This record gives sequence, structure tokens and C-alpha cells, in this order.
Amino acid sequence: MSPPIRPIPLPDPPLPPQFPTPPTEVSRPPGVPYGTGPDGQPKSEAQLLAEFKAALNLANANGDLSTLDAVDNFRQTLTPELQREYDAQLEALRNDPRIEFQYEPGVERNPALEDMTLRGMAAATFGNPGIMDSTIAEAVRNNDTYNGGPEGDGHMVLRFYDGPALTDDGSEAAGWAMYGAGHIRMDANYTISALSKGDSVPQHEFSHFMQGYSQREGQDSIFPGDFPYEDEMLSALASTDFVERGGETWPDLQNRFRQYPETLAAEHPEIYRMMAEYAGYDPLTRQSSPPVRLDGTGDVQSASTTLQQYFSQVGGGDDYITVGELQRMLDNPNFDLPTEVRAAAAFLLSSPTARFVVDTASNGNADVDGRISLGDLQAVDSLVDSREYAYFLLDTASGVGGRDGYISRNDVMAALSDPGIPPEIRGQIQDILQNNPQLHLGFGVRY
Repeated sequence: MSPPIRPIPLPDPPLPPQFPTPPTEVSRPPGVPYGTGPDGQPKSEAQLLAEFKAALNLANANGDLSTLDAVDNFRQTLTPELQREYDAQLEALRNDPRIEFQYEPGVERNPALEDMTLRGMAAATFGNPGIMDSTIAEAVRNNDTYNGGPEGDGHMVLRFYDGPALTDDGSEAAGWAMYGAGHIRMDANYTISALSKGDSVPQHEFSHFMQGYSQREGQDSIFPGDFPYEDEMLSALASTDFVERGGETWPDLQNRFRQYPETLAAEHPEIYRMMAEYAGYDPLTRQSSPPVRLDGTGDVQSASTTLQQYFSQVGGGDDYITVGELQRMLDNPNFDLPTEVRAAAAFLLSSPTARFVVDTASNGNADVDGRISLGDLQAVDSLVDSREYAYFLLDTASGVGGRDGYISRNDVMAALSDPGIPPEIRGQIQDILQNNPQLHLGFGVRY
């Protein structure tokens, strides 16, 4: 008889790799800097790096990208309501087919690091989804041109390097935004190290794109095209370490405001206030406000109501508010007045079509003259509530003449290029254009 077969004992299965457990908190009290421990003391850089790498490893292991919320510095400054808005914008980026990640030899694909990169992009433009979309679109256009024009593949490229990122001429940098190529190139290890301290390299580099691609025709600014406080900010920067930063000024401002708001507010409160008004959100008070931006953000009724309430403070002591007085609200802002007043001024300055309809609101027979009376502001509601509002808006859209019942092709083109026209009115204008083919031939239409 053969001896009984004894099973060969198998070794215990290997334990999964152990990483330091990342913090479970996904938000922090207002005014508490990132990287502050439970004892109120700052964590060491080594501890922050270990926690950040643990979060990356865990997210890569379980596929749960929400794990990264624990090390997302910007997200932690938001209220739960705004965190949901941020998460929605982030999810849209995750599913955006225009974004492509690439890796140089020596760098393994890292989905968690990719997600932290998208989080940097979302942070850079949070509250301004329009500039997010337009910035990506312009990067794609440049990337296509770089790769042969119409034969391009429709991507904005984010590329990680095993060491310093390289430009086409061989220069080295921790991060590099190549405008003309639609590339953002980053040193993978440096990016991880910086992110662990709350310093977002992806946000910094995408802010370069945001600044460079948004310039209006003839504009050459170190700020984005819709930034309202250029003169005031340059004056405030003159006494700070930002003064010699040139093209790095905007990314630096973005990083300090969105990643280190406590420090910026303490050291440079006037700079912090301008950044908060541009963003439409104060990370320290965690309160939202109408953003002050020269991109058509706002609406004509809210702007008119606000300017009614503060007519005497905005006007120059006479019976009118002029374009020059609206501009002075931004060049020399009176921060004793509510943010809403400057938001109203920025809206009317960036939406000429809206400004012209307000200009003639109380007297349609009068020509657009750049002077807005209290009566004009009071008459806006009845115009907007009218079924003919789209026609009223078009009538003076080019800034010529009064509301005389005649719409020219120039009026239609001016309105369609105006960023302050709301989508529903833009749709009505498209219908008017489609239903009146004579407008395409340069003839007008009466209503």
C-alpha cells in the first residue's frame, strides 16, 4: 500500500504593500493652512510627501479617485456645495476627449497623478468654466498646428518626464507650458513633491495657458484677458516680490491665492481681495459673490438694479454714469462699496450690447451717447420683460443710433460676438438671422 499523500503546505499569500494611511479629512476649517496637523503645528515635508504618495498609491490600487480628496489642497478650501461644483467640473475634465497624457521613457503611467493634474486645471479656472473650455480649445488648436495643421489629432498634451521637462530647444524646467505646441510638460517626481506641499505645478502651468490664450485683440498683458484690475494690481505688486516675475506673475498669483490663501491674505490683503473678486469666491470666509470679470459674466437686470442703488456713489455727481466712471470703478476700485457694484461695472464694460440697451432704456428715440441716467436704469426691467427684448437688444447692438425699429447686419454681428448675451437670447438672435436672409446680404430688417 502506498503511503498516504500528504499535501505540501503552501506559503501564506503575500500581504499587500503597506503605505501610511492618508488623512481622512477632506476639508479643513477656514483659515487653517494646508499641511497643519491635529496639534495645530505644520507637518514636516517628509510627512506630507509620505501621505501624498500613500494617497496616490491607494487611488491607483483601488481605482477610487475620491481618495485624492484628502490631499487636494484647493478642494479643501471649498464649502460642501462648491465641492460638488468642483467635482462636477473635474468629472467633465476626466471625460474630455481633448486631453491626452503622455509619458517619457522611465516614467510609468500613473492615473492618480493624472487626476491630480486635472484637479490643478480645475482649480486654475474654478468658477470660470468658459475660460476652462476656451483655454483647452486654444491649446488643441495650437497642438494641431504644431503637428501639421488640419491633420492634428485634436488633443492638448500633458507629458510627464523622468527628470526636468524639456523644451524643443533643450531648455530644462520643472514644468513648461508650450503655448505654440499646446503642450504642458512636467517633471513627474518634482510635480509629486510639490503637490504634496499643496503647490500645484499643473495649476501653475495651465494658468500660463489661461493667461496667454485669453488676450483680447491688441492686448499684451501678464494677466488674463478678462482680469479687471490690471492697473490696480500692478500698483499693488510694485512693493512685493511679484514685481520682477513678468510672465510668471499670473501663475504665482493663482498659486498663492488658490493654494495658500491664508498666507496671501495675511501678507498682501489688497492683492488677495482683487483675486477673490475675480474668482467670485473668498476661500477664507468661504463666501461666494458675483465675480468681477471682463468676460460678460452677469446679467443686465442685476447690473442695472445694483447701479440704481449706488447711483450717487458711482456717478460723478451729475445725472449720469459714463463709461469712464464705470472704468474707474475697476482702475481705482472703491472697496468700501460691495463687490456687486464692481461686478455690474465689469459686466456693462465687457458687454457693449447690454450697455447700449441700458443707455437708451428710458428714451428709445435718443442715440446711444455713453451716458446712463437713473431713469435708464429704472426702465431696464420693463424692456427685458418684453417679448420684443431680443429686437430691442439688437436695435442698438452696434452702438449707432437709437431704438428706431431697424436692425442692421452690423447690429446682429455685434450682438453675436458679445460675450454678455445670454444663451436664450443668442438663440433668438440666430432665429432672427435665419428667418431674415436679407441680413446675410447686408440689408437690414424692421420689426
